Amino acid sequence: MSTIPRRIGRYGLQQQLGSGSLGEVWMAYDLERNQVVALKLFHSDLQADPNFLARFHQAGQMLSALHHPNIVSLLGFEVLRVPETNSTMACMAMEYVEGETLAHYIQHTLRKGLFPPISALVYLFKALGAALDYAHQQGIIHGGLKPSNILLDQRHALHSKIGEPRIADFGLATLFKGTSSLQSALYISPEQARGQPPTERSDIYSLGVILYELCTGVQPFRSESAVALMMQHINVLPTPPILINSSIPPGLSEVILRAIAKDPATRFRSASALADAVAEACAALPTGQLSLGDEFLRDGHGSAEEPSALSGPLPAATAQTTRRIPVVTPESGAAPSTPLPAPMPARVPQPLPPAPPAPALPPATTAVLPAVPARGRGKEFPLSYAIISGVVLCIIILGASFASLWPHQSQPSSQPATPGIPGYVFFQDDALGHADVLRIEISGLPAPAANQAYYAWMQASGSRIIPLGKLLISNGKASLVYPGDVQHTNLLSVATGFFVTLEDGQQQPQAPAGPKVYAGNLNGAALPYLQHLLYLAPGLPEKVGIAVEMFETIKSINDKASSIVDDLQGPHDYGLAWRQANRIITMIDSTSYAHSSGDLPANQPALLQIPIGLISSPSTPGYLDMMASEISHLQEVAGQNSTMLQHIQHINNALSDLRQWVANMRTYSAKLAQTPLDQMGSQNALDLALQLKKAAADSYTGRVIPPNDQPTMDQGSAGMYQAYVECQYLAAVPLQKV
Repeated sequence: MSTIPRRIGRYGLQQQLGSGSLGEVWMAYDLERNQVVALKLFHSDLQADPNFLARFHQAGQMLSALHHPNIVSLLGFEVLRVPETNSTMACMAMEYVEGETLAHYIQHTLRKGLFPPISALVYLFKALGAALDYAHQQGIIHGGLKPSNILLDQRHALHSKIGEPRIADFGLATLFKGTSSLQSALYISPEQARGQPPTERSDIYSLGVILYELCTGVQPFRSESAVALMMQHINVLPTPPILINSSIPPGLSEVILRAIAKDPATRFRSASALADAVAEACAALPTGQLSLGDEFLRDGHGSAEEPSALSGPLPAATAQTTRRIPVVTPESGAAPSTPLPAPMPARVPQPLPPAPPAPALPPATTAVLPAVPARGRGKEFPLSYAIISGVVLCIIILGASFASLWPHQSQPSSQPATPGIPGYVFFQDDALGHADVLRIEISGLPAPAANQAYYAWMQASGSRIIPLGKLLISNGKASLVYPGDVQHTNLLSVATGFFVTLEDGQQQPQAPAGPKVYAGNLNGAALPYLQHLLYLAPGLPEKVGIAVEMFETIKSINDKASSIVDDLQGPHDYGLAWRQANRIITMIDSTSYAHSSGDLPANQPALLQIPIGLISSPSTPGYLDMMASEISHLQEVAGQNSTMLQHIQHINNALSDLRQWVANMRTYSAKLAQTPLDQMGSQNALDLALQLKKAAADSYTGRVIPPNDQPTMDQGSAGMYQAYVECQYLAAVPLQKV
């Protein structure tokens, strides 16, 4: 309960409107102005900075000059004395706006599956864009834009039924540094998360996150920790919006991804340019098509319980632990790297059939599959890394995301791009396994009769048939997520095919009884090589696939490379920086070859025991060559399958890029490992570390930042992220009508 007195200076407090990390907001009566105002009362501990008062008054003078119809007018910044406690309290008086915040609107609409009309969305961003551009032209950055400081004025709702948007709290994020709350961290830009001051492009990023939420019902990143959220903004690639809500226009998904690009230079040049792009993308809708919600909901004919024609929002991200890289001591943890946003593979002749992300739905009736051998799950990173890896949207999202990123080729996740193939079964990953989740999408499926339903089944080895569950039908699009079994069995180890039947919808069938309507089988000739990539490869020390192990190895190197830079630039922990370089070179070479090649000095012990590295040694093939060999075998059995050949070409492109980047990482990490400890603080060592970090980021995510209006055929676009995604596409099973 608030302990603030009912009267402060000339303000009589009437009703508390809200509270947050900075203080409380009250509806108050200004006795001098003779009007109702909104009074923000800042926590007293925020005044501890000796320069606070000077900055406070300076900010007040600047912000009071903002006059725009979509900006809440600031009436004054004051420091008032509270007689009861003989203390001072900083406060900010603002124009009182009658209406809810955009955060409240999201809570009682989007959280219930009700999306705003297209017209309202377009107008909202037109108004917000104009307001932000006006402030930017005055040299004022908001720095903390989020739904809770966008008010929806109901007294002037002439253009939109949801209210006229009015932005509040300009400049407070800069004035009160270091006070980020969990809510603020949901919308913070990557550069601000790194501790850099906000710019105009930072506001555009936050506006893009709000647009993402309004189009999908969820924020791009979610966690219970503000620190973990900020690390996600820096490192994690967002799920393309169209994979969460397949009803939005593909162009709008691309607009959102550009607005929230990690690189500020890739974002829109102005907030109005973003708003124009939103309007243009929405104008491409066919007449009468509603992509964000049914219009009848605006008139009160619908309810939260009514099914929506939209793809539902994803649940909160599931924690994921990094596996199978040898255990590293806790000192190896550090802030993760800052790779570029999701690269768009170059040289794409045609779009891919997109695989949607896999929400963690309640298990369907599940036959218990034989458990795969237990895999090591020892912690590689300390708590900070556990948090960061927990917010990564698992490989579930990785296996789906790039089709919708390619400009002018994106299609909704439930509409496969390959002509004549109405549906697909995708193998996906969850937090505790690989290829242990299935996602089924079929387009053009007619709704069954009232007493019937479609059910999916998996044909497993040994002639077993495993029920996967009931397909959900919406506007002719059928979907199903099968969450796997409790052992997290890799389904590529047991599946041989899939089919869909039309059954009695009154009860859950335990065996197929009705007619088959769709079916598809795994490619028997390709299956062994897909298993080697994504399930189990003979000869590996861990029971895991080549692509899986290679992906996690490169991700771990990427983390360690950033740790080196942070240690050299921050706490100057030269010992830890050297040890990270030692670990990286052994992960690239393997432990034995790192010593025999001279990359690791003979008198320096290896800190990791790595039997197989990324590159080949004279006696042992490395992951790069092992993966290339499996892809070569797949090419031999692909025949004239153009879709399969396309994915193979993308993987070969990525492997070509990776060979150069891994060679660069080897050079830089070896030089660092050979650097005497007393020279690790030199500029030369820092230069090597920065080059290593860049090569590691390239290896992990590549270089092309979507949306790219002019994709080139040049090498240097793909990283291991894409290569892993392409391997998952290779395993997708097409479904045909029976």
